[in-house]
Amino acid sequence: MEIHWTNLDGLEEKDRQGAEVRFRKLGASHNDLIDLRITGKKNGHRARAGEEVRIACLARGREIVAARSADQVGRALHDAIEAFEREVWRLRERRRDRRGGRGRAESESEAG
Repeated sequence: MEIHWTNLDGLEEKDRQGAEVRFRKLGASHNDLIDLRITGKKNGHRARAGEEVRIACLARGREIVAARSADQVGRALHDAIEAFEREVWRLRERRRDRRGGRGRAESESEAG
Protein backbone atom coordinates (compact mmCIF):
# COMPACT_ATOMS: atom_id res chain seq x y z
CA MET A 1 0.00 0.00 0.00
CA GLU A 2 1.36 3.39 -0.97
CA ILE A 3 0.49 6.43 1.16
CA HIS A 4 0.60 9.94 -0.34
CA TRP A 5 0.26 13.12 1.77
CA THR A 6 -0.74 16.43 0.15
CA ASN A 7 -1.27 19.92 1.62
CA LEU A 8 -1.09 18.96 5.27
CA ASP A 9 1.54 21.50 6.28
CA GLY A 10 0.02 22.25 9.69
CA LEU A 11 -0.04 18.57 10.69
CA GLU A 12 2.28 17.62 13.54
CA GLU A 13 4.73 14.80 12.83
CA LYS A 14 3.36 12.66 15.68
CA ASP A 15 -0.13 12.88 14.12
CA ARG A 16 1.23 11.85 10.72
CA GLN A 17 3.16 8.92 12.20
CA GLY A 18 0.15 7.80 14.23
CA ALA A 19 -2.02 7.91 11.12
CA GLU A 20 0.49 5.86 9.13
CA VAL A 21 0.52 3.22 11.88
CA ARG A 22 -3.28 3.01 11.73
CA PHE A 23 -3.30 2.77 7.92
CA ARG A 24 -0.62 0.07 7.89
CA LYS A 25 -2.42 -1.91 10.60
CA LEU A 26 -5.65 -1.69 8.59
CA GLY A 27 -3.89 -3.08 5.52
CA ALA A 28 -1.62 -5.57 7.32
CA SER A 29 -3.65 -8.76 6.93
CA HIS A 30 -5.36 -7.76 3.68
CA ASN A 31 -4.08 -6.81 0.26
CA ASP A 32 -7.14 -4.86 -0.83
CA LEU A 33 -5.90 -1.32 -0.06
CA ILE A 34 -3.66 -0.23 -2.91
CA ASP A 35 -3.15 3.52 -3.15
CA LEU A 36 -4.02 5.84 -0.27
CA ARG A 37 -4.16 9.64 -0.66
CA ILE A 38 -4.59 12.01 2.27
CA THR A 39 -5.28 15.60 1.29
CA GLY A 40 -5.81 18.65 3.42
CA LYS A 41 -7.34 22.02 2.61
CA LYS A 42 -8.66 25.09 4.31
CA ASN A 43 -12.40 25.09 4.46
CA GLY A 44 -13.79 28.32 3.01
CA HIS A 45 -17.13 28.15 4.80
CA ARG A 46 -17.39 30.50 7.76
CA ALA A 47 -19.97 28.42 9.58
CA ARG A 48 -17.89 25.26 9.22
CA ALA A 49 -14.61 24.27 10.77
CA GLY A 50 -11.39 25.63 9.27
CA GLU A 51 -9.54 22.47 8.19
CA GLU A 52 -10.73 19.61 6.01
CA VAL A 53 -8.99 16.28 5.51
CA ARG A 54 -10.00 13.92 2.71
CA ILE A 55 -8.85 10.31 2.49
CA ALA A 56 -9.29 8.52 -0.83
CA CYS A 57 -8.16 4.98 -1.42
CA LEU A 58 -8.24 2.62 -4.35
CA ALA A 59 -9.34 -0.75 -2.98
CA ARG A 60 -9.44 -3.49 -5.60
CA GLY A 61 -11.33 -1.54 -8.22
CA ARG A 62 -13.44 0.49 -5.80
CA GLU A 63 -12.74 3.86 -4.33
CA ILE A 64 -13.27 4.50 -0.65
CA VAL A 65 -13.53 8.17 0.34
CA ALA A 66 -13.88 9.75 3.76
CA ALA A 67 -13.68 13.47 4.54
CA ARG A 68 -14.06 15.37 7.77
CA SER A 69 -13.66 18.97 8.91
CA ALA A 70 -12.53 20.37 12.24
CA ASP A 71 -10.98 23.49 13.69
CA GLN A 72 -7.56 21.77 13.77
CA VAL A 73 -6.01 19.65 11.04
CA GLY A 74 -4.99 16.92 13.52
CA ARG A 75 -8.58 16.55 14.72
CA ALA A 76 -9.90 16.52 11.14
CA LEU A 77 -7.38 13.78 10.27
CA HIS A 78 -8.38 11.69 13.29
CA ASP A 79 -12.09 11.96 12.44
CA ALA A 80 -11.46 11.19 8.75
CA ILE A 81 -9.43 8.09 9.67
CA GLU A 82 -12.26 6.81 11.87
CA ALA A 83 -14.75 7.27 9.04
CA PHE A 84 -12.32 5.65 6.57
CA GLU A 85 -11.80 2.63 8.82
CA ARG A 86 -15.57 2.12 9.09
CA GLU A 87 -15.89 2.23 5.29
CA VAL A 88 -13.07 -0.30 4.83
CA TRP A 89 -14.68 -2.71 7.29
CA ARG A 90 -18.07 -2.31 5.56
CA LEU A 91 -16.50 -3.08 2.19
CA ARG A 92 -14.76 -6.16 3.60
CA GLU A 93 -17.96 -7.34 5.29
CA ARG A 94 -19.93 -7.03 2.03
CA ARG A 95 -17.27 -9.05 0.21
CA ARG A 96 -17.32 -11.72 2.91
CA ASP A 97 -21.13 -11.89 2.74
CA ARG A 98 -21.10 -12.28 -1.05
CA ARG A 99 -18.51 -15.06 -0.90
CA GLY A 100 -20.48 -16.85 1.81
CA GLY A 101 -23.72 -16.46 -0.13
CA ARG A 102 -22.28 -18.02 -3.29
CA GLY A 103 -20.78 -20.90 -1.38
CA ARG A 104 -24.10 -21.78 0.27
CA ALA A 105 -26.04 -21.55 -3.00
CA GLU A 106 -23.61 -23.89 -4.74
CA SER A 107 -23.71 -26.47 -1.94
CA GLU A 108 -27.54 -26.37 -1.86
CA SER A 109 -27.79 -27.00 -5.60
CA GLU A 110 -25.41 -29.95 -5.31
CA ALA A 111 -27.47 -31.42 -2.45
CA GLY A 112 -30.72 -31.20 -4.41
